[in-house]
Amino acid sequence: MDVQTIKTMLGITTDRHDAYLKEVIPLFIDFAKDYCNNRFLVDGAENLPAGVKLFVAKAIEFNMAPSNLSARSMGDVSYSYETELPESVMRHLKPYRRLRVV
Repeated sequence: MDVQTIKTMLGITTDRHDAYLKEVIPLFIDFAKDYCNNRFLVDGAENLPAGVKLFVAKAIEFNMAPSNLSARSMGDVSYSYETELPESVMRHLKPYRRLRVV
């Protein structure tokens, strides 16, 4: 996955977030691999399924949006943010999970 693919999926038309996207795309791909216990290898090459690509795009969108503010107070200014990815984002990975053999 590359920056341009994510920008197209999310409808981003500026280059303002390119540096951020370059940093987080590999992080969310690694998160998906670890969560699913799946390397997504086909004939030795990484081949991400559509659901994983959608997860990466939605996870990036969630982290970029200021809407993950969960609480705010006015006196002495205090903000709280939701840091866990919501179920609506995580559900894209469920079909690709594998059991971990110990």
